Amino acid sequence: MEILDSCRILVTGVTSIHGWPIFTQLRKLLPETSLYGLRPPKSNTPEGGNVSSFCITERKKLEKIKNEFKPTHVIHCAGVCDLDVCEERPEWAHSLNVKGTRAVVDVFGNDMPVLYMSTDLVFSGFNAPAGGYTEDYKPNPINVVGETFVSAETYIQTCRDHCIIRLGLPLGDSIGGTKGAIDWIESRFRRNLPVTLFYDEYRSCVDCKEIGSIAVSALTLGLRGLFHLGGNRRWSLFDIGQYVLNKGGFAPGLLNGIMRHQEENGPPRIGDVSLNSKKLRSLIMQKTIFS
Repeated sequence: MEILDSCRILVTGVTSIHGWPIFTQLRKLLPETSLYGLRPPKSNTPEGGNVSSFCITERKKLEKIKNEFKPTHVIHCAGVCDLDVCEERPEWAHSLNVKGTRAVVDVFGNDMPVLYMSTDLVFSGFNAPAGGYTEDYKPNPINVVGETFVSAETYIQTCRDHCIIRLGLPLGDSIGGTKGAIDWIESRFRRNLPVTLFYDEYRSCVDCKEIGSIAVSALTLGLRGLFHLGGNRRWSLFDIGQYVLNKGGFAPGLLNGIMRHQEENGPPRIGDVSLNSKKLRSLIMQKTIFS
């Protein structure tokens, strides 16, 4: 996979479950002087002279990076997607997901391509289409996370050159071992704490390493428009718990399952938000073969 020597890439949200594999992949392909990462305030990992810590809504700092680093491309991964926290603090979620994205668009969107990593939670999962949601389906979010990401996508679409990739649930190692579904479930099992997961909430889970490679492919191939990226298998949240349980050899009694309607006082729950990823995978394959 080749990246032009002239590319200078800014990645926001490098500590996120999907931002980290993208940043890691780019580290292998670019010299440090051609790659810049943004991490949240007070974060000190990843380390490096090409990483800064500040809130994505701080435009003056974004403008400083634009003027000093002079990026040619932006991959926007910053945001928050914790369902419980976002329902409890909707204004905070709106600030990071919507205002943060608007700041990125206002500073960079007229001058360079912007790749935005969005989420399958823009859909409700109610009456899900056979074969998964394609890009033609209109978003119908039922929670704060989904609503804010839909709004963020609207801003991204005003960029001169933009690409939006909606992700299924990322599965893989996070930067500090504390982010993502697997890390959370495993951390409880290791402390001998039970986990209750839904039998009837489905995601098309996608491996973090694949997120990194496909995001870089989308950038290098100059893809534009809206795409979906999920794995080939539809997983329930309970399936994920079972996977972690079996892999780690934890006590079976630590994993419990319920149906969505049995939960009390929780955030609005999606149904089946499996994504149809044929468009993106086919396009990358075609362009790779004929490039």
